[in-house]
Amino acid sequence: MKISIVVPTFCEESNLRAHYLACMHELEGLNKQYSQYNEYEYLVIDNCSNDSTVDVALSLRESDPNIRIFVNDQNYGPIWSPFCGLLNAKGDAVLLIAADLQEPANLLIPFIHALELGYEAAIGCKENTQENKLMWYLRGAYYWILKKIGLVKLPIRYSGFGLYSRKLLEVFRTVHITEPSLRVLLPICTSKIKAIPYKHQTRLHGTTSYSLYDYIREALKTIVRNSNRFPTYAGKLSLFLALFSFISVPLAIAIKILAWSSMAPGIATLIVLMLLNSSVILGFLALIMDRQNQMLSRLEPASIHVHQSMIYE
Repeated sequence: MKISIVVPTFCEESNLRAHYLACMHELEGLNKQYSQYNEYEYLVIDNCSNDSTVDVALSLRESDPNIRIFVNDQNYGPIWSPFCGLLNAKGDAVLLIAADLQEPANLLIPFIHALELGYEAAIGCKENTQENKLMWYLRGAYYWILKKIGLVKLPIRYSGFGLYSRKLLEVFRTVHITEPSLRVLLPICTSKIKAIPYKHQTRLHGTTSYSLYDYIREALKTIVRNSNRFPTYAGKLSLFLALFSFISVPLAIAIKILAWSSMAPGIATLIVLMLLNSSVILGFLALIMDRQNQMLSRLEPASIHVHQSMIYE
């Protein structure tokens, strides 16, 4: 049986070699406990890095023909590139693990053990971290929102790190959603999921290519592309505020009558006009949000095709 190790990279020249050696060490231990896994591949899918990441991968490949390298022709973001790597893996079990050494390769054996017990996916869930505390809590808030709107049903600290069976990967191919975030896709495809906690490590070399703005942008894209609930919520909120503004008009008139001398001339008229204007605008906004929700529910999801400029098999 073959195990695939899929390693998405973007500007990881300082980490890739150490990552490869760590994975090879774990494969040696795996073979002692599960001798049936006697073949492997180390698949690097590079998201159009502008450093020497690909050169490092090629130098490793000179001494290990089991290394496959896919070089994307452009940066497809942190969702599509890893997913493309999963679909191109040839193993009976496929490990998705980042190249930055923050996800521990030593979970490979516990992951395999879970698959041997009948699970179709064994996933890593962060229970602690050595990263920036602000980012830790922001991510927690984001995962909480995803669960509250019903977009995900998995443990909240899961980002895709895990081991997936060949059977499950074939199911992945048949599900068409706008953006294949594994947080969304995995519970759609199977309920046989084993969550294993781990401590998220500090990045030792290099810096993350994503800023806070990039994380927020990707989070919003995931929500908008995979859920049509936000137009519904926005429409309901707009309708509520429109009714509130309209009902406030007689209240403003009543206050003016009861406190005639305490309000300057023209203030009550200005308040009434503002409330009427707001109620009309918000009413139209509610109609627009409702219409957008109907349109989104009818749209077929568009699929992105990840292309490579070079492939080293």
